[in-house]
Amino acid sequence: MIQPIVMNNDSGIISFQHCNHKNIYCINIPTNCPICKICLRNLQNIPIRVPYPFVRASQQSCSVIVKPTRGDFLNNYQLMDDLHIGVTTSRGTVVSYDWEGIIEDTENWQGCLVVFQLNDHCMETHWDTTLADIVKNECWDSSRYNEEDHNCFSFIIAFIKQFYNFKSPVQHIETREDFAELYVAPTTIKAYKYIYLYRKITENGFYIYNQSSNEILCTQ
Repeated sequence: MIQPIVMNNDSGIISFQHCNHKNIYCINIPTNCPICKICLRNLQNIPIRVPYPFVRASQQSCSVIVKPTRGDFLNNYQLMDDLHIGVTTSRGTVVSYDWEGIIEDTENWQGCLVVFQLNDHCMETHWDTTLADIVKNECWDSSRYNEEDHNCFSFIIAFIKQFYNFKSPVQHIETREDFAELYVAPTTIKAYKYIYLYRKITENGFYIYNQSSNEILCTQ
């Protein structure tokens, strides 16, 4: 059995074709094809690694990131579950806001999604300065926290508005709903394809994608 190399918490999903070019997804290539039972010792096509969508926040500078409020993406998350959102400094420290007030850490952001990342290195100092200024504001005291209308998303929107270089490819970001629609939703929906695939493989040992069906296919 061929063992893939797993790095950075990557679950190591790979894809190969067999039996009329059907896509078979797995973590470890089986000895025999799960469809026709033929030995897979000499595959004609090289297996392809499925891109892993989740990252360690500490490795993502000047980014806006999200993770499930409870649990993690691979094992617990369902579409429409609550998400916690934060922003990283140029050194990868995560700054977020919740019922405890402003929190700075990296340990609890090991499997998150990047929904926006600054691509202009010349603006990194301004990014850090803006974030430091926002944190000083008393409105982010823990006593001000409200789950509905003064929460982690409120903090991110305040940061975005103050960081004037942030530009939406569609329109100016004014509300939490704007940001969620333009950035958070597309990223989480794409990642959920990977989550679906991972859970199917965990359940059955492999997953066979039939192109004629309406089942979810994880693509880049």
